[in-house]
Amino acid sequence: MIIRRLLPALVLLAVLVTAGCGASAHAAGTARHAVDGTVTAESGTTWTVRTTDGRDLTVQLTPTTRFGRTHQPSSADRFPTGSRVRVLGTVAGTTITARRVLPPLSTRAGQTPTPTPTPTSTPSRAPATPTTTPTAPSPAAADGTATEAVQAAVAAAPSGVAVGVAALDTADGDVVGGTTGATGFESASVVKLVTVVDLLHRSETGDITLSGDDMTAIGRALSLSDDDAMDTLWEEYGGTQTVTDVVSLVGLHDTTPSTDPDEWGETVISARDVLAVYRYAFTSLSPADQQVVRSGLLGAADAGADGFDQAFGLLDPPRPAGAMAKQGWMSDGDLYLHTTGVPAAGSPWVVAVLTRQPGGDSWDTARAAVDTVTRALTTRLAAPAA
Repeated sequence: MIIRRLLPALVLLAVLVTAGCGASAHAAGTARHAVDGTVTAESGTTWTVRTTDGRDLTVQLTPTTRFGRTHQPSSADRFPTGSRVRVLGTVAGTTITARRVLPPLSTRAGQTPTPTPTPTSTPSRAPATPTTTPTAPSPAAADGTATEAVQAAVAAAPSGVAVGVAALDTADGDVVGGTTGATGFESASVVKLVTVVDLLHRSETGDITLSGDDMTAIGRALSLSDDDAMDTLWEEYGGTQTVTDVVSLVGLHDTTPSTDPDEWGETVISARDVLAVYRYAFTSLSPADQQVVRSGLLGAADAGADGFDQAFGLLDPPRPAGAMAKQGWMSDGDLYLHTTGVPAAGSPWVVAVLTRQPGGDSWDTARAAVDTVTRALTTRLAAPAA
């Protein structure tokens, strides 16, 4: 990209890389950045944040700095020393002037953002070794069977849990969504798949050139659901435009970008639209890029980069051999917990289970609800045709 060939920008990029940020060109030479880390010191409107790779950055707050999410506003005092934060703003040297300070996506309403746990090991991008191998799936079921499976999954949802369920038959490309398949949900990290597909498509057309670092970020966004990697890609390549691009490219019906460009997780998407994105990724991208997506999803770790337990739904232990999944989780007053992808090796299905659950529930309760709905869906789809 042009900015990377300009000398002043190279200096800025060096700061960015060591700090774990993402940058893109904007008017008047300014650059937007996203920093993920932990608050280590606070002195009035000046904070120190230790980034995820161990660098110390100064965060300068201003009267216009916003705190919290669109539907979950907050204040500076909700981010004490030790809190994990995502800071968005402009950088000069090692100082970031914050336009927005956000909690981790998994922080529930009224909860103070928790300190980042000290990792005992680097998360592996390799898939967990399954403890069981599922029975070989039956040939793609008739449309009626898929409809029955989707209906059974919706009926299995616990009281108070809103669900959107759909199944894609890869044999003919048809998506079965039942009565909830077109319902919009805040996407949480499922939008990472949308952005990745847009970037790979734009790279194929020559619109952009993806660097080695970009490809690493793509892999981490898919396998570890790494918010820092997503922030980098989002800030670098157009943010909400990546969603708008895919709406047009794929022909989505129920998807709208977030009204707040800082909040990619607030993109609204339906279960049937998620599967349309999968269909495009698995059939219309180049074979090499199809493999990029499949490898990232196959490598989904049990824990996300933020330590969140993403072994639920399609990844619920014991994980079926060959399961590929893009998970999503977010608190925005309510809890959003999603599981999407391929149930097992050789399965003719791609499925999406999106949920909105009461904000007062625990994440364990929310995971159990997704497990119940997903099990009802995949068990019925794998059953031998009558």
